Amino acid sequence: EVWTLGTDSLEFSFANYSSTVTDTTFDITVYVMGEAADQARTAEFEIDPSMSTAETNMYSFPEMVTIPTGELSVNLPVTVKRVEVLQTVQVQLYRKIKESADFKIGVTEQNHLLLKWSDILSKPNNWDDLEEFFGVYSLTKYRFIIDVLNTGEFDTDTLSWAQMKNYQIELAEALRLYNEANAGNPLADKNGNLITF
Repeated sequence: EVWTLGTDSLEFSFANYSSTVTDTTFDITVYVMGEAADQARTAEFEIDPSMSTAETNMYSFPEMVTIPTGELSVNLPVTVKRVEVLQTVQVQLYRKIKESADFKIGVTEQNHLLLKWSDILSKPNNWDDLEEFFGVYSLTKYRFIIDVLNTGEFDTDTLSWAQMKNYQIELAEALRLYNEANAGNPLADKNGNLITF
């Protein structure tokens, strides 16, 4: 779904994923320029603090990877984490190749990777089309929809009226169960308005 080949950056949002999703890992491929070697070699990375705003608890990015003997590439697993502050701000991490005993730095355009991620949820542009099924928009309601249906994208040009109606019924039942389980504290938005479908 998300790839970086031929680019120097990757942008990702947790917003349209269920709140049970706490992190996601991208498989970044590190390529060697030049010939394969008859020995394993190590590629090292460093952060550019002037272009990075992410705290270390927000990601996992190995400081080095080993290129196996005879290979020209290796997978670099990079994990970004979902933390509360991401609901209000996008963070970024700029990592670049570091010169090492095994490698010089490659071409400027491809010697780094810029990761940007957030969890900022915004009102879908087509909510006017969704209002018939979901009612008046609120951030709380939209987050509930995503958690129940496991998606926040509803293309009314491709989804039938019956499919949307089925979503509405499913959400109404999920809301009923939620309110039963939280007796005395029904789901409401930040203004205290009860969520309905």
